[in-house]
Amino acid sequence: MLYSVVFLAAAMNGFLILLFIRYKQGKLIRNPFKTILIKEGSILFYAFFRWKRKKNKPAESFCLHKNSGYFFLFLALLHEQVIEMVIFHIYLHHEDPAFAYIFTALHLYSILYMLGDYNWVRNSPVRLNHNRVEMKIGARRELVFNLEDIATIDKASIQYRKSGEMIHEKQVFHATGFPRILTLIFGMSDPLKYEIVFHEPQQAIGYFGTKKTVTKALLYLDQSDGLVRLLQTQRAELGNKAGGTSVS
Repeated sequence: MLYSVVFLAAAMNGFLILLFIRYKQGKLIRNPFKTILIKEGSILFYAFFRWKRKKNKPAESFCLHKNSGYFFLFLALLHEQVIEMVIFHIYLHHEDPAFAYIFTALHLYSILYMLGDYNWVRNSPVRLNHNRVEMKIGARRELVFNLEDIATIDKASIQYRKSGEMIHEKQVFHATGFPRILTLIFGMSDPLKYEIVFHEPQQAIGYFGTKKTVTKALLYLDQSDGLVRLLQTQRAELGNKAGGTSVS
């Protein structure tokens, strides 16, 4: 058990050092230690205290989780973690009680993390705030851009190779509550509805504050039609104002 604890501690220290080096290189937007503390605290806050969403939700907001396959995946993973925790604890308790408590603590943390992550996604709709579009996928990633940054909005769908393998585009932001890691590994995803292409590359932010340059945003939301209509209406109004200003 001592060797395992030392190995886990060394691996964690190495990971944190790597993050700090990337921060010093300018590849992270903020101190990773502060980011981890804030986001882990927020995960626990959402796990315990934010299951009741605000009734007065802004009209210009569009949910990520409604009719998403993530809900059923979330339930399946939650049940799997609970069952695995009980089985491992019973088995390991007879073999090594210390290991049993360590694994139980890890499972409890993973359960709380999944609860907090799902609830954070529920409380983080895509918002249109005046001329700014805010896409914040819980603690995972975020992208904020202006209406003027949009070049085109077109219907889109997931593309596949001849072998049936899903094509994963580079430099794109995925506006979906479905965990991307499961899409990359197992090819599971909500249906892709629209793509927003930008005039110039935009900067998205990942979980640890990592910077990512994106040229388009892909919309998987069930409410994508309403969001696109609103964006097109607002862009048209901006165009009319700009035309009126230039004429006068």
